[in-house]
Order: sequence, then structure tokens, then C-alpha cells
Amino acid sequence: MTVQDIRYQNTLRLLAERKLKLKEFAELLGKSPAQVSAFAGRNPHKKIGEQVAREIEKAFNIPKGALDFPEHQNVSDGRPAGRQLPVIGSVVAGTFCEAFDQFHPGDAEEWIEAPGPVGPNAFILRIEGISMEPKFVDGDKVVIDPSLEATPGCFVVAKRTRDNGVTFKQLRREGDEYYLYALNDSWPDRVIKLDEEWHICGRARWKISDL
Repeated sequence: MTVQDIRYQNTLRLLAERKLKLKEFAELLGKSPAQVSAFAGRNPHKKIGEQVAREIEKAFNIPKGALDFPEHQNVSDGRPAGRQLPVIGSVVAGTFCEAFDQFHPGDAEEWIEAPGPVGPNAFILRIEGISMEPKFVDGDKVVIDPSLEATPGCFVVAKRTRDNGVTFKQLRREGDEYYLYALNDSWPDRVIKLDEEWHICGRARWKISDL
């Protein structure tokens, strides 16, 4: 399911909850009924794009980005707890780090409910590799929240600007210098200096355990 499909389903749900007809919905958005029917009618021939999605959220007074998530999230009141988060790998995470303001998970293959309140750009990173063993192993899922301040000792996702490479490490500080640190004592490149080449994308908040 694509993000456009999710937006369409959530829009229909909002209309049903508010008992609005398309004409009333059009008036709410300041558009003509024909324009609204094109993306929210029974047989729409247009997708709900970025701009229209944000206009709908504003009209219904729901959080920015809420329309982009599956029905498991209550888009009516925008409650942060229990929101479905996309599970992504490091390659996709590098792209998301580019512009979190335009963060739209789209058709992520796996979604997991957030254990608690998270920021609007939170996602779940699937750990790749063994650099953070034994605390984190290959395949572990970690909730990353860009809205949290990254402080020494916490675990962060960082992106290398020259190639969008992403790494998950512990943030450490020595004097005025910051470093990305691998917990695995046998890892060859255990310490990376956090210079202008690196950008912190978000801080880890929870580890998701499979039962």
C-alpha cells in the first residue's frame, strides 16, 4: 500500500466520522466539488499529493503527517501513542535523513506500533551488522526519534554526507570532541570522529523485541 492509498483511506474515514459530503468537504478546503471529487471521490483519478494532504490535515485540525499513516493510528485526534511506524533499513534511512520535514514512509513493507509517544518523524531502524554487539544484534529493531536531543551516552543514527551512508552507534564525548562508538570490541573501525562529514539523524528511544 502506498502513502497515497493510505491518505485516500484516511480521508474517507475522516469524512465518514464527521459525516461530511464531498460538497461540504470542498467548502472546508476552499476548493470546487470537482477538484475534491478528483482525489477523494468514489473513483478518484488523481492521488492525494503532499500539498493537498497537508491542507486536509489543517482543515480537520489533526497533526501534520497524520494522514500518511495506516488506519491503526487514530487520525481524528492524532494521539501519539500506538502510532504505526515504518521499519526501514540503513539504505532507506539515509534517504530519510535528507529531509525529515518531507518524511513520508510510503509503502514500507513492515509496520510496528510505537511503544509510546514519539515525534512526527520517528521510524524504526532495522540494525544491520554486528558493530553494536552484544547490546544490539543484526536484525534488531530500534525506534529512532529525531525530535529527541542527542546527548553523550545515547545511541544515535548518523549519516555520512558524501555518500548518504548510515550508521548506528553510541555517541561519546572526550573534551570538546564527539565520537561515534561501536560497542563490539573486535570491530575494526570502532571509533569515528563526529566532524562536518557526519550528521546525526535521530536518537534511539526503544528497542523492539520480537516474541
